[in-house]
Amino acid sequence: MITLGITGSFADLSGTFMPDVPEWLFHDSAAALVVDGVVVAAVEEERLNRIKHSNKFPQLAAQSCLELAGIKASDIDDIAFFFGEDYADLELRYEYLKFPDVPALPARELLTTRLGEALGRDFRRSEINFVRHHHAHAFGSHSDSGFDESLAVVIDGNGEAESVSVFHGRAGELELLRSYPAADSLGHLYLSLLPLMGFRRFDEYKVMGLAPFGDPHVYLGELRKFYSLGENGDFTMDSKAVLENLMETGFTPRRRGEKIRQQDKDLAAALQSALEEVKLHLLRYWAGHTGVRNLALSGGVAHNSSANGRVLQSGIFDKVFVHPAAHDAGASAGAAQFRQAQVTGARKGGPLRDLFLGPELGGRSEVAREVRRWQDFLTVEPLEEGTEGTVAAAAVADGEVIGWARGRSEFGPRALGHRSILADPRRGDNRERVNAMIKKREGFRPFAPAVLAEHAAEVFDLTSTDASLEFMSYVVDVRPQWRDRLPAITHVDGTARVQTVFPDRNPALWQIIEEFRARTGVPVVLNTSFNNFAEPIVQSIRDVLRCLLTTTLDAAILPGHRVRRREDLVDAVLAAPVVFHPTAEVRRISRAGGGRPATELVATYQYAGARSTSLSAAMFDFLSAGNGEPRSLASTGVRASTAEGRELAEEVLRLWEHRVIDLDPQSGS
Repeated sequence: MITLGITGSFADLSGTFMPDVPEWLFHDSAAALVVDGVVVAAVEEERLNRIKHSNKFPQLAAQSCLELAGIKASDIDDIAFFFGEDYADLELRYEYLKFPDVPALPARELLTTRLGEALGRDFRRSEINFVRHHHAHAFGSHSDSGFDESLAVVIDGNGEAESVSVFHGRAGELELLRSYPAADSLGHLYLSLLPLMGFRRFDEYKVMGLAPFGDPHVYLGELRKFYSLGENGDFTMDSKAVLENLMETGFTPRRRGEKIRQQDKDLAAALQSALEEVKLHLLRYWAGHTGVRNLALSGGVAHNSSANGRVLQSGIFDKVFVHPAAHDAGASAGAAQFRQAQVTGARKGGPLRDLFLGPELGGRSEVAREVRRWQDFLTVEPLEEGTEGTVAAAAVADGEVIGWARGRSEFGPRALGHRSILADPRRGDNRERVNAMIKKREGFRPFAPAVLAEHAAEVFDLTSTDASLEFMSYVVDVRPQWRDRLPAITHVDGTARVQTVFPDRNPALWQIIEEFRARTGVPVVLNTSFNNFAEPIVQSIRDVLRCLLTTTLDAAILPGHRVRRREDLVDAVLAAPVVFHPTAEVRRISRAGGGRPATELVATYQYAGARSTSLSAAMFDFLSAGNGEPRSLASTGVRASTAEGRELAEEVLRLWEHRVIDLDPQSGS
């Protein structure tokens, strides 16, 4: 049986259908292909359309899954969508209120239309199956855990009407034990307080990283006024009242870009403590009530790795599995797995061994072909086949920060060794360098260690709970004797979000760490996602080169090649045709007050929640005059020998860094 799982909204990239779909609606679009109970391909749409947390219909992801599996659209038996039909139709009705001229089509009809457009096949309405959101999450985590029996718990912002669901998972069945209403959502508590600290939706992980710098007791009492823990695992949570109370008691919201204040750190600490307190309360009750000693955890809140570490330390369960794609993208696979179990009566899959389910990067010949197109931007060193890991280990040991890419990409939000930035964990300045110069993100944010599995317990306190630590799902203590030796990955509270690496499951990364250990005596490297601040994790060779050229990475190591950025890119930048992202545009924005110009020229995107990037008058005129066609600055007479040329080249690099434009060099093509 072949089932295609789908997450995402019904909006298309061109904006012809519902151009103003809010960023929170059916976010993290993805597609997953399940064949006889086994997930054979899965990819998030953001990796392909290059829009972070994209909620556009996953057309590219669906096409990619079929290509990866060698399956034709006509082979698909059915489709599984990650929400119930009534709920999907309700959300659509709210959207139709904004667009009275748009035909009010139901979700089932929209899915058949979008799938037909994407895959070139007419799907029958009966082939579309809607799976309740928490059932999709829970079944995916229970199935991939490999547990015969588990307490499958989903914690997120909300499903259809619930924010927490507790299931008893056995074989191919889920029994719902209890659901908690969306009004008491832990996810919504986190979301509601983000703006107070100057953060946006999808920045929850920043608060988690900031929390150890604060004192939870400063604000925890204020938070506790509006949540309570009851008997039998009950709890109530009024996140709206929490926000209103903090505002009324004088908490001044931080504006984005302003310095992080102590009160922001203290509020982050209190918020994290409240989440952990409620989470442990309900898990402790349900473990005791059911006697089930295995936990399978999913939902967006399950990506709070600090809280997951507390679960391990608590000893509530003998075994814990946190799904590494616990967010909504992962529900694409869970919905398909659930649908197949409904039809066949059996659960397959698990225990999950790796997440390399996305598209291939390409081999030596594909890299060589793409690198040739960028020869004016890069210096290239050919490498003998099989030596890439040795070269990478030596570079990291010598102090370089490198990009490393090969094979099929990871499914989910973590780079686990196929699309990674690697650095020496012994150098404390690497934390500052990667944060400030490559990621351009807040300096308080920690980095994860990738450690040889056979040395993990030597360096980290893995607790007595049996858990798979391969997917960066848990924060654990760095052993005291290692903290000074590993300053780049040890957080301020002595913890780290660890990734264990096995030679049979992740051989390329294992080889790098083993050779680094042989050189340094340290069985750990710093591993973070291969991307800059403005983009999702890199997917293709082109994405790798774009990231290298717009950051201060020392090098990128790809199959058969080590590539570096040339020092002077002015001539190359001016000569390369400039291309807009399909959803980008330039605008004149009227401003009022604040000492800013009355009119600001910006480049931005045409989707909800998009950020804008300022433009000079000359760049605005250049981009506006192109009618969307690729053309170079050099073709308009701009020369590198002039001050104007150098300034415009720097502006192009800045816009490229922000990903509102792309460069398309033709040399060697």
